[in-house]
Amino acid sequence: MNIAFYPYWAAKTLLSLINIIYIMVITAYIYGQTGSVLHAAMFPFIRMIVHITAGFTLPLLVNRFPFSKLLIGIPLVKTFIMTGIAISLTHFSTQLPLLLMGVILLSFLEGWESTLLNALTPRLVQGEDLVKANSLLSFSNQTVTIVGYAMTGFAVMNWGSSQIFWAATSLSWAVLIFLITLGSLTRDIVEQPGKSTVKRDVLREGWSLLWKNPTLRLITLMDIAQGLAGSIWIGAITLAFAKEALGRGEGWWGLMNSSYAVGTLLGGILALALAKWIQKHLIASMTMGSLLFSLMTIAYGLNSLPWLALVLCLLMGSVYQIRDAAQQTALQSSIPVESLSKVYAAHGILISTVMSISIVIFGLVADQLGVRWVYLIGAALFIVSALCSLSLSRVHRNQHIAKHTKNM
Repeated sequence: MNIAFYPYWAAKTLLSLINIIYIMVITAYIYGQTGSVLHAAMFPFIRMIVHITAGFTLPLLVNRFPFSKLLIGIPLVKTFIMTGIAISLTHFSTQLPLLLMGVILLSFLEGWESTLLNALTPRLVQGEDLVKANSLLSFSNQTVTIVGYAMTGFAVMNWGSSQIFWAATSLSWAVLIFLITLGSLTRDIVEQPGKSTVKRDVLREGWSLLWKNPTLRLITLMDIAQGLAGSIWIGAITLAFAKEALGRGEGWWGLMNSSYAVGTLLGGILALALAKWIQKHLIASMTMGSLLFSLMTIAYGLNSLPWLALVLCLLMGSVYQIRDAAQQTALQSSIPVESLSKVYAAHGILISTVMSISIVIFGLVADQLGVRWVYLIGAALFIVSALCSLSLSRVHRNQHIAKHTKNM
């Protein structure tokens, strides 16, 4: 793999850990200062809304500034803001509106930064290495997620929010160093701004590509179906399932979450081992992954045996990782790399909105029809995703025939 991939991989992995620490510390801090669950819950809600807004504005930045400058400039500003919050955190107890302003600024920068970095993967890695890179990024992200959630709560309880936020700030400086190194290794990878493009057209470009590109359109429909179904795994619903369907408590709920997390790690290792096969059979990997996940979700939703629920969580985590690696690679390979940041911005807005709506819908389903119906409906949505991948196979076959006919 390209040597520039390694500082990129390190930066992405550390950013995943920073986000976990940042979210948990700020949530705990707000709750500790206000004693209000509502106030604490507003932080992730505001963060999500700002991320969506950032997605709308990113195409203007990409059109105005070279990619290389954004790659360094955005993390630099973000790191300075995090340092300012770390210095002032102990004084925010009486100035929570100022903390909220800092959170909004950070959320804007996070939204821009994550989309730019996601679009960078196929610039650094091509061919068979792309599946391997996506699998490696997913594996490391899952690893730090497990470690981050396990350790941050304990650390905050023992050392306090301010000290742990300083740890996140230090890691943010490390990320900046990795990205500067990445920039020096990839001076030839620069996206020049298209200043002559009309602003309205810039904002529509990503959305236009999502709709007009047949492959991208079907992958996006798959992601929408999976995004709707994804909220069936939020904490409140899985806890309700553990209590109502399995007759167990919070301890077993934690075991189920851990089992799924271990499954994702095993799936990441398996995806790395099968990278060449997955690269050659992207559509088959997506179809089989969605169908298997759907069947396992049905079995999970109908199951009443706690031990079987753990086994299914383990298997579903593995299947999801393989399917996700194939789907990410298919998306990245379907359009020119210079358009990826705009497509990812539009794609992120769409999926975030869908998931926000689905949380409300499945909450109502769980209350009105019972928690088992949540998983049965989720399984049906994964079947829809599998059908979309079959349509994608037909589109690729027709494109191949058309290309062959044209060359005759």
